[in-house]
Amino acid sequence: MSEVSASVGRYLSTIHLVSKSTGRPAKTGELATALDVSAASVTEMLTTLESRDLATYEKYKGAKLTEEGEETAREVMWKHCLAENFLEDDLEIESPEDAREMGQALSDEVATRLRELIDHPCAGQCSAPQTEYSECCDDVRGEEHVPN
Repeated sequence: MSEVSASVGRYLSTIHLVSKSTGRPAKTGELATALDVSAASVTEMLTTLESRDLATYEKYKGAKLTEEGEETAREVMWKHCLAENFLEDDLEIESPEDAREMGQALSDEVATRLRELIDHPCAGQCSAPQTEYSECCDDVRGEEHVPN
């Protein structure tokens, strides 16, 4: 997985979710709406993602994640899901912002140990990397879980 900033993680996750729900590349306008940013900001980030080989972008057709981009998006989403489950189920704190920040900060080792601690009760709600986390499904979260 590529090391990515919180912003890049949000874009990768959103491209993943939009693409999976529509069955085609994610269009600039769809991403702008989901992320609540301007279309120009989306285009700028897509250019950056393409230069890092995390996505391919074709004007008027949209963005598609590369294999590395897909792996990174799924890892970011899995860590967010872990943090969300830990905060809500174990600490009884419902805070999507804290879960997003906490998930972004988790190292691979800490995420794995946290999963063991909470037994990762996601029940198919996230898109974790199947190669590492076989107990998770490849189902895509509903629209309410698109990262903000």
